[in-house]
Amino acid sequence: MKKWKWTLAGAAGGLTAAAAVHRRLLYTEQEQLTAPGTMVEVNGHRMHVYTEGPEELDGSDGRVHDEAVTLVFLSGGGTAAPVYDFRPLYRKLSSCYRCVVVEKAGYGYSEIKKRSRQLDAMLEETRLALRLAGEKGPFVLLPHSMSGLEAIYWAQKYPDEVMGIVGMDMAFPKAYENKKANPGSLKLMGMLAFFGIQRCPLLQVVGKEGLTEEEYRQAKLLGNRNFLNKVVLEEAASVYANAEMVKKHRKPEVPFLLFCSDGKELGGFWVPLQKKYAERLNCELIQYDCGHYLHHYKAREMAETIRPFVEKIRKQRMA
Repeated sequence: MKKWKWTLAGAAGGLTAAAAVHRRLLYTEQEQLTAPGTMVEVNGHRMHVYTEGPEELDGSDGRVHDEAVTLVFLSGGGTAAPVYDFRPLYRKLSSCYRCVVVEKAGYGYSEIKKRSRQLDAMLEETRLALRLAGEKGPFVLLPHSMSGLEAIYWAQKYPDEVMGIVGMDMAFPKAYENKKANPGSLKLMGMLAFFGIQRCPLLQVVGKEGLTEEEYRQAKLLGNRNFLNKVVLEEAASVYANAEMVKKHRKPEVPFLLFCSDGKELGGFWVPLQKKYAERLNCELIQYDCGHYLHHYKAREMAETIRPFVEKIRKQRMA
C-alpha cells in the first residue's frame, strides 16, 4: 500500500476514534445537565424557559401596584447556552423586571429535535413555550443577532404582544441580501461538530463572563452538546428565506432601542446598516467599541440605558 493510503487510513481511523469518544462523553455529560428553569412540551419536543425577577411591583406602602414588565431574551444563531449567555445582562435587570430566556429547539437545555426553522414555526414555538411556562405579554423583546428577524416578525404579526424591542447587534433583513446558504459549507460544519471539534481547548464555544464556576461548567457541557447541531444548521440554511419573509411586511410600529458592536467580527457593512435602520426606525443607536456579544462586555452600561427606555414605554401604556 502506498504511503498516502496509509496516511489516509490513519486519518480515517483517528476521526472515527474521535467521534466515538465524543459520543461517549456526550452520553455521560447528559446526566450532569441540570436545567435551572421550566421544561415545557411544545409540538412534540421539550423546550427550556428560564425566568428570573418579580411578577408584580410593590409600592412604598407594601401593596401591589402594577404587574412587572416582562423582558424576553432571544439568542443569536448558534448560541449554545442562551440562559448563561444572557446572564451578565439580565442579572442587572431582574430586580426591576421579570426576565425570561426562551431556548429554542437545539439551544441550551431544549431538546435537539429537527424542526422547521421557518420564521412562522419558530415564532409560534416561542409564543407557545411562554404560555405553557405561565408567562403573559405584552413583552419587551431583547433579540441578539439573527433573532432580530424573529423579533421584528413578532411585532409585525402580533403587535399587541410587543411593547418594544431592544436590539443587541440585531440582524435586519438587508444583512442577508444577495446571499444564499452554501449547503456544502453547512455540511462541513456539521461534520466537524460530529467529530467533536468543539472540545478543542483553543475553540471557545461559550463565554465565562459573569458566571459562577458551576454555571460555566454547565455552559461548557451545553457547548459540547449543542455546537452546530442539526437544528442550528437548519436555522442557518433558512435565514435567507426568513429575511425575505420579514421584508414582505410593513415596518413594525413599536419603540426600538438599538445597541451596536464595532462590527469587526461581521464585516464593514454592519455598522452602517445599523445606523441606517436606526434612522429608519427613528430610534436611539448606541455603539460600543467591543465584539458582537456586546452584552458580555457592556452589561452594566446597557442595563443603565434599558431601564429608562422600558420605564418610558410602561408609563406611556399606563397613560
